[in-house]
Amino acid sequence: MFPDFALFGRVYPTYQAVGLAALIIGAAVAALRAKRFGLKDLDLIMCAVFASVGLVIGGVILHVLVQMSRLVQHWDFFAGDLLRIVSFLFGGMVFYGGLFGAVFGLWAFSKMFKQNFGNVVHFAIPAFPLIHGIMRLGCFAAGCCYGIEHSALGIAFSRSTVAPNNIPFLPVPLYESAMNFIIFIAIWQFSKKERKPLHLLCFYALPYAIGRFALEFLRGDVARGAVFVMSTSQFISILIIIACVVALIYDKRKTF
Repeated sequence: MFPDFALFGRVYPTYQAVGLAALIIGAAVAALRAKRFGLKDLDLIMCAVFASVGLVIGGVILHVLVQMSRLVQHWDFFAGDLLRIVSFLFGGMVFYGGLFGAVFGLWAFSKMFKQNFGNVVHFAIPAFPLIHGIMRLGCFAAGCCYGIEHSALGIAFSRSTVAPNNIPFLPVPLYESAMNFIIFIAIWQFSKKERKPLHLLCFYALPYAIGRFALEFLRGDVARGAVFVMSTSQFISILIIIACVVALIYDKRKTF
């Protein structure tokens, strides 16, 4: 679609620009809730920094782990070219790694600045699906995470350096973006009342994991990695679904 754009005589990657816009918009949305929990402007800024750094580091680490097997399989192609190896391993991010990294960043912020982690979760988590939904628009613009070939419902890329061009693929990033926006609206309403941090996390993670598991069947790209017969994201989705269900059942029993 639009892998890059020109501005003031320079060309910029659309994915990075959309990603930056997503973080700014997400921080602004979180700021609307921050004062409710007694966080000041500096706290908000530092929280955004910690979460953003965690998101990038976690996303890149999981991307490296996912791509490592492909690196070994095609070592003859990469051998002796350090720049090509680095570009291949560190040339992208995996969402689940970014999610875990961002949550860890929130935890690290709460510990370092002596904030209540529950309050931090309450004001920050609702922004996560919004940020992710916007970022997926960047994925679509770049042509990554494309779907299976479909002549009737597919969209063909013309300038993508990731997806094969001039072949109609299902626009899976748009589906996932819409799913995230729906989750954002739902969790925004859900979080208007006082909720346990665990309930808020599961209210976000559980529907996303179920939806992501299903959407993976529509993916057509080959860079996702695999665990047994599932994609890496499907495997992690199953673990998240199990963890949320077990945590909610345990929490309910504990209250009686």
